[in-house]
Amino acid sequence: MRASPLHPPDPTLDLALVVPVHDDADGLARLLGCARAMGCFAQIVVVDDGSASPVAAAPDITLLRNQTALGPGRARNIGLAAVRCEYLLFLDADDLLTSDLPWLLADLAEAALAEGPFDFCLFKHADARVAAEPRWGQPHWDEDLWLRAGHAIGALRPAQRAALPLLAQTANYPWNKIYRLAFLQGEAIGCATTMVHEDVLLHWRGFLSAARVLVSDRVCVWHHADPNGTRLTNRTGVTRLQIFDALTPVADALAKASPDWQQAFAQFALGLFDWAEDQIDASLKPQLRRGTGEWVALHLAPWTPDLGSLSPDLAARLVAPPRKGAP
Repeated sequence: MRASPLHPPDPTLDLALVVPVHDDADGLARLLGCARAMGCFAQIVVVDDGSASPVAAAPDITLLRNQTALGPGRARNIGLAAVRCEYLLFLDADDLLTSDLPWLLADLAEAALAEGPFDFCLFKHADARVAAEPRWGQPHWDEDLWLRAGHAIGALRPAQRAALPLLAQTANYPWNKIYRLAFLQGEAIGCATTMVHEDVLLHWRGFLSAARVLVSDRVCVWHHADPNGTRLTNRTGVTRLQIFDALTPVADALAKASPDWQQAFAQFALGLFDWAEDQIDASLKPQLRRGTGEWVALHLAPWTPDLGSLSPDLAARLVAPPRKGAP
């Protein structure tokens, strides 16, 4: 990680921070303290998604409230509608910013002045799960995709078009990108309304629709991923079956895409199904497996003829997706 000053150099970006929060006052206070100290944000939007103890108002915050919890996707969409800046960054309440962010914003401001606006910038992040190894940065699977895409190391630059399907397979998070507001609005891109996997739609629609994507190896966000925590990501019950609702609109958007995009999403979706089976309660595994087989047959198997030459193993799995456990 590069050494960076706390306060951003000039020029900087007209940037909003959008944070959904549900019953995490301590995490939100820590994040807002960090954001205020950096002075990077022209607007901070907090969406209190039905917290038992409502978030306190503050003069420098645009505070919106849901009376009941609608989920992080809907909360982010509500926050997105309130943004008045040219660009925005989504964060979760328990995430933190690193001192590389001001430098990235300066890089982006210079690029926008010289070459015009960008649709979004993908940057690297640090994951709490990696700290236990110990090292600093992304999980190895994301780092491998950056390496294969030819962007593992390097200052801000345009993403190679051929690299986008690879980069789209990185963790489908909302907070490892800085988006241009007019891009999201013009393409009607937002999060899904499911309680889990809501960011898959935002992530893939962004990659599919963007005309100009920038990438930077600056590590700008620390993501707190506690496998034993109470985040929606960790839910093991019937809510996990919303995975099919979250993936369907992306598959529909890719129905007429080129085979390299279909290959990328098929690999991602099958990997996500495997991950979900490891997470879900044992009593729900048969239902998840049946749903997976039906969903793959309906949405991915029709791509098999085009994928056969690109990836025979993948095409074979789409025809008869293997089960990880007993039927």
